[in-house]
Amino acid sequence: MREKVLIMAPYYSPSFKAGGPVQSIKNIVDNLSNEYDFFIVTSDRDLGDQSPFENIEVDCWIKNGKANVMYTDASKLNIFKINKIITSTNANTIYLNSFFNYKFSIIPTVLKKLKLLPNKKIVLAPRGEFSPGAFKLKKIKKSMYVNFTKLLGLYKHIEFHATAESERNHIMDILGKGKVIKVANNLTANYEGLTFNKKINKKPGNVDLVFVSRIHPKKNLHYAIELLKELKGNITFNIFGPIEDANYWDKCLAIINNLPKNINVKYRGLATREQVNDIFMDNHFFLFPTLGENYGHVISEALIGSCPVIISDETPWRNLEKIQAGWDIPLDNKNEYLETLSCIIKMDEEVYKTFARSAFEFGKKVSNSEDELENYIKLFSFKS
Repeated sequence: MREKVLIMAPYYSPSFKAGGPVQSIKNIVDNLSNEYDFFIVTSDRDLGDQSPFENIEVDCWIKNGKANVMYTDASKLNIFKINKIITSTNANTIYLNSFFNYKFSIIPTVLKKLKLLPNKKIVLAPRGEFSPGAFKLKKIKKSMYVNFTKLLGLYKHIEFHATAESERNHIMDILGKGKVIKVANNLTANYEGLTFNKKINKKPGNVDLVFVSRIHPKKNLHYAIELLKELKGNITFNIFGPIEDANYWDKCLAIINNLPKNINVKYRGLATREQVNDIFMDNHFFLFPTLGENYGHVISEALIGSCPVIISDETPWRNLEKIQAGWDIPLDNKNEYLETLSCIIKMDEEVYKTFARSAFEFGKKVSNSEDELENYIKLFSFKS
């Protein structure tokens, strides 16, 4: 009989506004469903929505792809209901997808501490919450909670999942070196059958940039827009993503409204999972100076979309210029960002296609391997 894995996640498919974590979980299920029976407890609505998904039954197990999923109104979840759901699945391993989410992570951790989940292995994926850029947002509140959990020993018997060595270091920096932390790179979709097919032309003096992510301070969109105002050439900047923080978006709009006429910024609204590849195929470069990503599925998707990236150095994607797949630049080095952007504006078709092909080939190369799948089997195995 196969082991059962219960995944607790604030959002899951058909959610798409919550970004990378949704895709991370879906890729785990799609790649490992032959090894485990997956059960997922998640919200009955997308990030920021007031209404639940249409035509989806709530508070019962339904099939979504290769997983059994229970959609529920998170506002009605309490410790008793969560305990009942967890015990009803008889899962061997519980996989949490946040450190700071109260309903989907903290309560299950408390249940473990109270010994109400005997013989359950709990694995917690912080999903980049401990990266320096992410942790500094509401840092005082987060630090108080971390210190409180250390006094209680709340995470003493919890294993942690890091998706890169850098995230492992971030976890140790915040929680200390006594934690069990296993590294397993994020899995991707299956790209084996894809071939290079970038059709957009590149003329010197013109460039189409794109941003695909949640509009939230962590993603640093305002910094990207600020960079543009110092550039020469005809620049289009297409922005896709849910406006998660309205005040932050107002800050971005204030910058946009004062840009010179050669800069054309367009907010394109939401991008569904099915649209993302076409979006990257239709743009030249992905501009994403994020404050921190534990992985960054959208970076992987940009590469597969033959869209070289200009990102911060606060992700595991490093040394991209050497392989002509893009650039990873420190956030405090504004001049390097401006020099890079000036360079790509001047770039001609021949040079651009070299970068686009290299980005695609690199994205395909670093997709799933047998070793990565084995790391997840070790991560979830109740006997490990």
